[in-house]
Amino acid sequence: MLSIEHFFEKVCGMIGMIKHSATHRYTIHTVKNALQILKLFSKNKPEWTLTEISTVLKINISTAHRLLATLEQKDYLRRDKKTKRYRLGDKLIHLANVVTSTMEIHREAEPILKDLAQKLKAAVHLGVLEGTEIVYLNIIETPLPTPLNSFIGKRNPSYCTGCGKVMLAFQKEAEKIKLIQKLEKQGFVPYGRNTVSTGEQLLNQLKQIPQQGYALCIDEYFEGFSIGAPVYDYTGEVIAAISATGRMHHMKETDFPTLIHEVIKASQNVSEKLGYIKQIIFFTQIFV
Repeated sequence: MLSIEHFFEKVCGMIGMIKHSATHRYTIHTVKNALQILKLFSKNKPEWTLTEISTVLKINISTAHRLLATLEQKDYLRRDKKTKRYRLGDKLIHLANVVTSTMEIHREAEPILKDLAQKLKAAVHLGVLEGTEIVYLNIIETPLPTPLNSFIGKRNPSYCTGCGKVMLAFQKEAEKIKLIQKLEKQGFVPYGRNTVSTGEQLLNQLKQIPQQGYALCIDEYFEGFSIGAPVYDYTGEVIAAISATGRMHHMKETDFPTLIHEVIKASQNVSEKLGYIKQIIFFTQIFV
């Protein structure tokens, strides 16, 4: 696992390799300085003053002040009014939680995804929702000779993929409506013969998914199928989705119940690994 310091070094190194115009070079230099400031904070020295930062990084004090003010405004840093010392802000804590959660999902899910791909002879994806798109955190490609050319980090539309529909369906109602409205403004691209064409059509499909526990897309994003099921964390929130995808010419209609069962089972196994306990209501008699 990358340390924060190593992560910032990687980011700064990548930034340093990018060639842009003079304006872009100035912007990149500014970002690099901001990252260098964040790298200063550690367990051994969690607080820094403006003068210390300017001296150690050899940055003009007015430049350092502007950078610190921006980082504070965006909640990446906090400044103690009495001591005038800076420390890391809540935004970085949030980002650290996101990274930790994502790494945990990837680690716990991978053996289950591999087993599912082997059982179904299908490509298996682990995806999360970013905006109106699904982003794949892990992919186990199909052993069959017609791969789907997916890769980790690939973005696909949410409205015509198994992972995407699951993630949309389990959003809070207000957020779900907002996302559908955004999709309507962007326009529904007819990737396949069964791709939805209106927000109303999509909403009607999404209503069924929490009840049945899965999403089934056939000939929506490509000529083939995609079956998605939700992954829950320990709080009971849906934080990701698993899908199995493949070409229709490898399938028979009678295969779908087994496929759906296996995908749901895999998603439940990952959820349990993340600490999720399914809520079951037992009717008991209480004796006083």
